[in-house]
Amino acid sequence: MSGNILVVDDDPNVVEILSESLRNKGYSTVSASDGEEALRAYDEHRPDLVVLDVVLPKKDGFAVCDEIRARDIHHDVPVIMVSANGINDSMVRGLRSGAQDCIKKPFSVKEIVAKIDNQLMQAQHRRDLREQNLQLEDEIERGQADYSRINRELKKRVLDMRTLFGLSQDLNRLRDPEELIRVFCLTLVGQLGVGVTALFYAFDDVDDFLSYAGGSGISDGVLRSVRLSREIALSKHLLAKQNVARLTDEDLPGDARREAEYLMRFGFDYAYPLVVKSRLIGIVFIGQKVNRQDYSAGDIELFKSICTSAATGLENGRLYAELQSTYLSTIKVLVSTIEAKDAYTRGHTDRVAEYARMIAEEMKLTKREVEIVSFGAALHDIGKLGVYENILNKPGELTEQEWEIVRSHPEVGANIIRNMKFLESACDLVRHHHERLDGKGYPDGLCGAQISVGARIVAVADSFDAMTSDRPYRRAYSIEESIAQLKAQGEKFDQEIVAYMETLVRKGRLRR
Repeated sequence: MSGNILVVDDDPNVVEILSESLRNKGYSTVSASDGEEALRAYDEHRPDLVVLDVVLPKKDGFAVCDEIRARDIHHDVPVIMVSANGINDSMVRGLRSGAQDCIKKPFSVKEIVAKIDNQLMQAQHRRDLREQNLQLEDEIERGQADYSRINRELKKRVLDMRTLFGLSQDLNRLRDPEELIRVFCLTLVGQLGVGVTALFYAFDDVDDFLSYAGGSGISDGVLRSVRLSREIALSKHLLAKQNVARLTDEDLPGDARREAEYLMRFGFDYAYPLVVKSRLIGIVFIGQKVNRQDYSAGDIELFKSICTSAATGLENGRLYAELQSTYLSTIKVLVSTIEAKDAYTRGHTDRVAEYARMIAEEMKLTKREVEIVSFGAALHDIGKLGVYENILNKPGELTEQEWEIVRSHPEVGANIIRNMKFLESACDLVRHHHERLDGKGYPDGLCGAQISVGARIVAVADSFDAMTSDRPYRRAYSIEESIAQLKAQGEKFDQEIVAYMETLVRKGRLRR
């Protein structure tokens, strides 16, 4: 993309890094280091977008945003506010000042560039829609006889604009690709009256093929076996065209025509490429309208806009997943450090995470709840980084002082991950996996329902693996003996969760 970006920050290093990154992406940049200079630069250069720090000399970011909005009544120039403070408070104040988005320092360059791309596209959509509305208003003045027809069209356009804005916000909030794709397909059905739709998507950025990711109004059994090359045939044609293509178009080359004829058997008539930074990440196919009417030019434009929002949402989700993966990789290194201290617990963390995940799935928890349980289980012993190696490997009984050090590890672990955005939801599980139902656990002495379901799951999984593992002071118990031990300790463990674990063992899914 191209455009002129105003970068406002009193830290010259931030300005230099961000400006250079944006120039490498094809943008031109101007900068300012305080609020008054920012407004002068805005008036002189009329940027397409402003990246605005909250804390600035002379005028803070909120005041600058207020004045930009006074100048830019149509909100044609998006403002992305950058804050080192709590993101929720800054976001509320920033949105009240007219900002379109808010991001917390330190930020990922990939993340802020993706947000800039998205906001510039939305701004262009808003300008296009406003121009269309103005044209419609002119028609109303020229022909009163057409007033009713044009008024209906105007209302539809306004509704479409609101829908696009709302959809864009929804898709940017969704981080689960499956949920995002489901919302996207339902939106096409609801807004365009599409009979059948399907998305083929490259789940891995390095994948050479597009695979069926989801759809509506069609039996997807056969489609799940279909893969489209990202480099040749229909994909190549759509990437070059970057527009809606009818599958019966005369300009389709031979190999693309063969794929198009095959896909038409499923009721598809049109295809549109999802392109991000010149890369084809997916293709959307739609069939006829349910009412059999033709698609109008406005319908096609709305279809393209919805697809563009979906492409941005999918790309943001991928960047989010990459950032999350980086966090988890770092955590795994820390966990491996713990296990290197204690030969008897090597592999313990992975096994506990697997047991906990299986129990959560058997209990039919939501996908997000299962994810949190898995994170919490994977991180439950991270606080042992603060436990001395000679204590962890001591063959005899521990002294009371040594036990105090060991019992501190849940609290230490929770403090380690508390400020990690992706992992904060697992804090409760890390802190409370040694609590007991009778209130005699640690560190907080919680009892019964005060202990979250996730923490109770991790407690059972942790104890089960400890029982089935060799220790310096005893040999491992069998699976059956371990289940019996858990069932005999109703004052400590949630017996409903123990029953789910026993079910997994009975089904042959849970093995040591």
